[in-house]
Amino acid sequence: MTKFDAGTTGTDSVSGKKEERKKSMGEHIDKIAQWLVDIIAIPANLITSIMAQFITPGSSGVRILGGVGFILGSMMSADSIWQTLFRGVALFPWFQTHWIGWFGWLGLPFNLLFWTSLAIGALIQIMESYTLRGKAPEKARSEFEQSTEFKLPAQPSGNIDLSKALWGDYKKAGMRERHSGGAIALFFWVLDFSVTFGSRNPFAYTDPGQIFACLTYNMVAMFAGEIGYNIWKHTRRL
Repeated sequence: MTKFDAGTTGTDSVSGKKEERKKSMGEHIDKIAQWLVDIIAIPANLITSIMAQFITPGSSGVRILGGVGFILGSMMSADSIWQTLFRGVALFPWFQTHWIGWFGWLGLPFNLLFWTSLAIGALIQIMESYTLRGKAPEKARSEFEQSTEFKLPAQPSGNIDLSKALWGDYKKAGMRERHSGGAIALFFWVLDFSVTFGSRNPFAYTDPGQIFACLTYNMVAMFAGEIGYNIWKHTRRL
């Protein structure tokens, strides 16, 4: 090997070491930058994970949303019942001249009429949700197939009146419960409408904006339980 070749080899070796040091330094900088980004992204990732729990079918967040909607509807119904039936002071400040206040809430757990109002409000929400949703197709088909098993014979003639009466009972079996169920549902809707608008009369205002806002609040108060259920049902289908 000549002196020229030896010098060239030494120079290449030094240059290679410099390149390796630069490359190693660049890798360290990239790792540090990645760590910094990961640390900064922790809050964003946490928020994203929490939000995902509220839209993922079957997750706890979905059940929380449905539960909050039902509880909110029950509390709003309880407020209306509390004011209209038991002449209590409004539980919430919206569209009211005065309300019970935060300190007043502390005494509500010891008031039997409040728990009565809450129970009636929850019952109203359950009945309204049931009537709005109706029967599931599977249940309706099962009941239909079961009803087709009962064949109606011809109306008896030449028999005593009791036979004719029992034939009529057999023909109309189940219809009385069906009609009474509709009457009960109508009763709860009328009750909810009466106590809701009786506690917050939107037409007591003169400003159209306030009238519309109060009407909207009353409708939300009546349908909050069903809204919560629909949120839960919708997220199950995502």
